[in-house]
Amino acid sequence: MGKKSRAKQSAKTLTTINKNKKELTKLAVKLFKMCIYSPSHQEEWDYYLKIHSAVENFRKRHVDGINYVSSTTDKRNLSLPVFKTWLFENGVEQNFVKLHDFEDIKEFGLIATEDIKIDQSIVTVPRQLMITHEDVKTSYLKDLIAGNEVLSVMPNVCLALFLHFEKYNPESKYKPYLDILPREFNTTLYFTPEEMKYLRGSTALSSAVQQYKSIVRQFTLLYQVFNGNHQQNDVACLNAAGREMFTFDAYRWCVSAVTTRQNKIPALKPENADDEDGLSTLAMIPLWDMFNHDIGPMSTAYNAQTNQLECFAMRDFAKDEQVTICYGGRCNSDLLIHNGFVFSNNPFDKVRIRLGISTQDPLYKKKVQLLSRVKCEANGLFAICSMNGNLPTSPQLLSFLRVFHMNEGELNEWIAKSDTELNYLSEVYISGPVHFSADIKMWEYLENRVNLLLLQFKKNFEDVETLLRNDTISSRAKLSLKLRIEEQRVLTECAGFCRQFRLDLQQKSSNILSNCDSDTSRTEVEALSRIAFEDPKMVNMKLVGAELAKHDSMSTHLQNLELNSSGNVGEKSMDSTEEVRSASEATENV
Repeated sequence: MGKKSRAKQSAKTLTTINKNKKELTKLAVKLFKMCIYSPSHQEEWDYYLKIHSAVENFRKRHVDGINYVSSTTDKRNLSLPVFKTWLFENGVEQNFVKLHDFEDIKEFGLIATEDIKIDQSIVTVPRQLMITHEDVKTSYLKDLIAGNEVLSVMPNVCLALFLHFEKYNPESKYKPYLDILPREFNTTLYFTPEEMKYLRGSTALSSAVQQYKSIVRQFTLLYQVFNGNHQQNDVACLNAAGREMFTFDAYRWCVSAVTTRQNKIPALKPENADDEDGLSTLAMIPLWDMFNHDIGPMSTAYNAQTNQLECFAMRDFAKDEQVTICYGGRCNSDLLIHNGFVFSNNPFDKVRIRLGISTQDPLYKKKVQLLSRVKCEANGLFAICSMNGNLPTSPQLLSFLRVFHMNEGELNEWIAKSDTELNYLSEVYISGPVHFSADIKMWEYLENRVNLLLLQFKKNFEDVETLLRNDTISSRAKLSLKLRIEEQRVLTECAGFCRQFRLDLQQKSSNILSNCDSDTSRTEVEALSRIAFEDPKMVNMKLVGAELAKHDSMSTHLQNLELNSSGNVGEKSMDSTEEVRSASEATENV
């Protein structure tokens, strides 16, 4: 082929590439507009299917139009020797632990090389080896970040973008670390609709869909930056391979790497901190982020004097036992969505339910007024838990349910109370003056609501154990099923607690009323009842009975305690404006 023919062919190829980029940019704009929409709870699943289909179409057309650039080796094990050398040369200390490939969980972790005692130092990582948002802001991305409204306020997105360009930089300081990371993750960003469908009926689906929508929105915005006219000078200085390979798959990988690994460490300079207090910055911490999770005390600290992270054994470990750390008190839905696993019998587990005060409620304004004073939403998602032990249901849920069941007189009475007295509304074991009737109704309502969720679960999954043993179902689909099983456990324990607590309330109320006569006013009876609930020891029931139990005409008052689970509960579409979710109690996630 002559020079003119080759030039003509090259020009034709360039024209095709530019045309394809223009078409993809139009698709990116369309996808972005789709992600702005906030579906109702009823529309949620169909909306997810629509977005997912549009993303798959974009992915296919995008990948078909680029020249693939390999960034890492295919097998993580092949990268292990280089990674170990890199850790040693950069001052990482490993005491009594070593990296190990756990085939049963298909994941790396750390294993004890000898017996370890609680509080022994096991790993230290110097700050110079960490990837921090504070450093990213002063890297080659600084102009792009400063000139972009999304990047300038979202540290996690900056970290993800930095990971992407470092991944396609063969000279990257962090290459040994990036090469050892998983090729894919089990976060819900990787789930297909067939795998996601098992979350239907759980509010975890709402969180997963919101996460997916947020990441698609971020990707489409960044794709337009890299392929549009805006910030051209800032983009031109970035490496060509990184720009060429900025696909949805690449961004999804970076986001998942960040959400499964990021933590907060102290910022070196207040002006570079991620929070308003100027205290902390997001960081990815090599080796330490390869510890797997178990329940136990938090055993990691940042040493400001030596500028290094120090990890200590949270308990005794035997030789050849997997050494774990605790990620914090996080529920299974968060662990699945942001970390890609489900922890059985998680004591911190909870199930979020959607509740709301109907705008048609005649007492709507007063209920909203009272709820706002206790910093509780009138419509939203509320957490319930098994309530077995020291972890009660959320204070916001208790406050909501008590206000929800108040009549106008009770609302007026509580609105007049001080802020300190309003704290009684959020207590499980009431220590303040709350009417029995409202509390009994509240606990029965919660019991009935939980039982309805359990019935729906049994209807959708008649034999979930058989599904888990089915080899044709993917491992990610089984993660969804495991989450639902754990939710069922939480709901069952919660329903049992609510029932027993309600029955105890009824019994106490009945005992007091049976010792009162017809000459005793309703106010006096309720006053005695309140005292009994504050501290039953303060009421001598025999004395009350001797003085007041002459007649049985208080039955009318007892009838007022008749159980009533009806209520006008509305639902509200929940579309979080936050792009960030917690990766630990002190961590935010993309």
